[in-house]
Amino acid sequence: MNTPRVLLVESLDAAGGDRADARERCAVLRGLGAVVRVAVVHTGTSAPGTDAHEAITASGAFAEWDDRPAGLARLREFAREGRFDLILIAAASASSKSPLARTLRIGVPVLWWPTGLSPAPGWGERLSLSRGPALTALAASASAAAESGTPSGFAWSAVGARPAGRGRLTLWDGEYLLSPLPLAGEGGRRLLQAFAALDEEWCGLDLVVLSEPQPAFEREARARGVAPRVHFVGRAPREAEWAWWAHARGAVIGGAGAVSGGFLLRGLSAGCPMMVLRPDATGASIDAWLERRGALCRAAAGDDAATLERMLAGGPAVEAAIARGRSLAAEHDNGRLALLLAAALPMLAGRGADRRRPAAA
Repeated sequence: MNTPRVLLVESLDAAGGDRADARERCAVLRGLGAVVRVAVVHTGTSAPGTDAHEAITASGAFAEWDDRPAGLARLREFAREGRFDLILIAAASASSKSPLARTLRIGVPVLWWPTGLSPAPGWGERLSLSRGPALTALAASASAAAESGTPSGFAWSAVGARPAGRGRLTLWDGEYLLSPLPLAGEGGRRLLQAFAALDEEWCGLDLVVLSEPQPAFEREARARGVAPRVHFVGRAPREAEWAWWAHARGAVIGGAGAVSGGFLLRGLSAGCPMMVLRPDATGASIDAWLERRGALCRAAAGDDAATLERMLAGGPAVEAAIARGRSLAAEHDNGRLALLLAAALPMLAGRGADRRRPAAA
């Protein structure tokens, strides 16, 4: 049997996504015996400040561009020259009409690898973009996962080991509540309202938002009298993200748009208690999944401030939620992901049968 050549296209279209995810996925595929080349595609919201398709060079194994026409043209050339047997698009959602999908219509089987927690159109869509037989197992499995109540971004995500360096160091002087995503809409206003309503015993607690400054919410914080304790610290690199999760008193999941499944799994792995303040379908999906598994902090009355107080106060119920969250994250390791891939991709199944736990990236 010839060694399969796989192109992994990592689309950074979900909050919390990073090129480090591509390295981990690549390690799993290589552990199953594939020859893997990686292309990272920055979306409009994640693209570097420079012209990525000009400034970022492509090596034989790892290439990186943005999603503008010139970058996609380079990606298409990269895909054609590689003579791949299979293309995997790791993206939050899939559509055969998307520019990325159209770019990769080059006569090679293409399969969607779901990475995001979002019920946007395309969850169950089977990508059949080639003239040859289409491999649809990942997309079909994602659809089945969605029907069973497991968001596809969780089903096909893994969490690696926490880094030994900066990821273990505290990044804040004092106690803080973490908003790991930018504030957005009604969920952001509810978080600031609940934070402002905390009892006096929490007057020294800060709210750290992993986002660039958001003027509208800064004005909201001033109006509620908590502006000195609300801090927008910018997006966090992967190792810093681990540290933010690990040292927070708790995290409130809000934001808008798709969220990376691995992003929330890292928070659970770090032992960060969570509550969800996001009134959209994605928030409901995350909330329900965590609650069914006992990994969510929620007040019986459904009051935001009461929930926040309960999470911050800790106690047996919160400790139990943390333990369940860690256990849940531990189930989503690279070994489990390798078994799923081997079952979904016949070309890799025989090669990975004796590799139950491939090494992490």
